[in-house]
Amino acid sequence: MRRHYTTVTMLLLLLFWQGCVFVADSLDYRNDLSDYEVKRIVRTVFLSQHALADAALLTSDSYSTLTISGDGYQTDTYACNEGGEIRFQIDNGGYSFSFSTGDLLHLSYDACAWDSYYDAPIRLSGPVDLTWYQDMQDRESRLIELAIDYRHAMLKNGYTTLWLDGELGLHYDLDNLAGILKVVLSSTQLRIDNSDVYGEDTYENIVLDFTMDTRDYAYSYSYHGTLFNSRLGRLTFSTLAPMRGYRDANPYSGTFKITNAHVTLRVIPVDDYYVDIVVRNSYDSYQNRTIRTTWLNIGL
Repeated sequence: MRRHYTTVTMLLLLLFWQGCVFVADSLDYRNDLSDYEVKRIVRTVFLSQHALADAALLTSDSYSTLTISGDGYQTDTYACNEGGEIRFQIDNGGYSFSFSTGDLLHLSYDACAWDSYYDAPIRLSGPVDLTWYQDMQDRESRLIELAIDYRHAMLKNGYTTLWLDGELGLHYDLDNLAGILKVVLSSTQLRIDNSDVYGEDTYENIVLDFTMDTRDYAYSYSYHGTLFNSRLGRLTFSTLAPMRGYRDANPYSGTFKITNAHVTLRVIPVDDYYVDIVVRNSYDSYQNRTIRTTWLNIGL
């Protein structure tokens, strides 16, 4: 009887210990984050911002290239300007780009490349569905509104390889006279599988508001939403002051906040090379510190 009791006790302790390992493995349940773990959180959130912008701009650029090529097509395959190709099918039949609200355009990308400032171009592969809402163009401006549904589409950019699943709303507004491009991206839920981060990232209620001056390529953006990752825990993020930079360089100014159950991080660029991460712990003031590092060291 005693042996049976001892065995049961050991099993219970083992289960409890395993449970502790599982809980402790999530950064949500720890307030002693190392500098490496802090940088990993920052990298994950900022990578998602790059992924949204890269994927949406590539998709809208390829869509625009298709629509300005003509009103009718003899083929369902189109070469991308920077390499790769797009195959497409329109729900209402034929290859005419005469849309009404709610029409679907089914795209299949095959290493379609976008002309970016990276040493290697951004490439997109896999199925993407576009729901058309409006597209207005004249000499002065271009306005596009689409819903983009990524269905495990693979994105390769200058940082890593990611897979996107979910719908992304796109509002694209280009003022040719002022030289200002405004892009607003939003999603209630989007999954991003990152090849170099443990676990799948699920983003909820995200909004990325991006503005670029097309004359000197100065940009600013704000980004907010919620991220859940089994390793990193549940994180909320927001922009306290717009993140500003030039071309494909990292931001040189702005303030960005990331919080979990115990810790608040403020990401404050010193310039486009150095960045401060201010760590504030709700339960242990000894963990408070400022990490002076580089964007490159974070992996961005």
